[in-house]
Amino acid sequence: MPAPSAEILHALTTSLSAAFNRGLTGVTPQYLRIATEVPSGSASNTYGWLADLPTIKEWVSERQMALLAQYGYVITNKTWENSIRVKRENIEDDEIGQYSVIAAAFGQQVAEFPDTLSFPMLVAGFTTECFDGQYFFDTDHPMAGSTYSNIVGDIATDTGEPWFLIDESQVLKPVIYQKRRDFDFKSLDDLSSEHTFKNNEFLYGVDGRCNVGFGFWQTACGSRAALTTENYEAAVKVLQGMKRDSGQPLGIRPTTLVVGPNNRAAAKKIIDAMLVDGGDSNIYYKDVDIVNSPFITTPA
Repeated sequence: MPAPSAEILHALTTSLSAAFNRGLTGVTPQYLRIATEVPSGSASNTYGWLADLPTIKEWVSERQMALLAQYGYVITNKTWENSIRVKRENIEDDEIGQYSVIAAAFGQQVAEFPDTLSFPMLVAGFTTECFDGQYFFDTDHPMAGSTYSNIVGDIATDTGEPWFLIDESQVLKPVIYQKRRDFDFKSLDDLSSEHTFKNNEFLYGVDGRCNVGFGFWQTACGSRAALTTENYEAAVKVLQGMKRDSGQPLGIRPTTLVVGPNNRAAAKKIIDAMLVDGGDSNIYYKDVDIVNSPFITTPA
């Protein structure tokens, strides 16, 4: 077979790009259930977090200007990539069907990539600091002149797969997915390029820039204790028990139970079963949504 022409190479790149887009649209990611997506226009974003947002009150006389405590919290973007080499002979011999499959797999990876960052970030919250200098899941977060816990169980001794109860209705969710540049499909398939001349191959790949960090710890309660009705109710009370400086409830409403594979059955028993204990009505039936992510695993 003759050497591939520029037209053939262009057609190949178009075919691979189309396969990439098919893979991209064939997956429904879950990260927006736990993460707020924030655009980024530089190497990093610095977030001035509000310690305690004041409540709306009756306007009597002059405005009451609250002085908001703020924290500095920086999320630095990272660059990510995945690439393949295609030997020139494979194109000459028309062995290119396999690369369409790989390009589609690239698309699927890109679609799932925010999940692979966001859910492990939630798991890391037991040992990673957030904006107030405490671990994201901790027993003594300072707020409103007091301290609050967003943990159920004993984090020092519990060793089970983590589960989380969150309020995904909040504008700022537990995780921030910071996006600097979308992933896109690129090719180096010029017959006259120096790389092709030296290496007898063409290059295809995807790359993008993004990173994850923590949002408000007040929107999530985490646990490594057993997922039971008692511990689920304890997590509800943790989230709903937080108060502002004024003494008013913070207004957190549990909406979503986030679990990994090992807690899926327990979550469905608590939330999806209409009857329990041999026929009694389940008071927690459809109490919240369940998000089951394969990217939530037991920390090493």
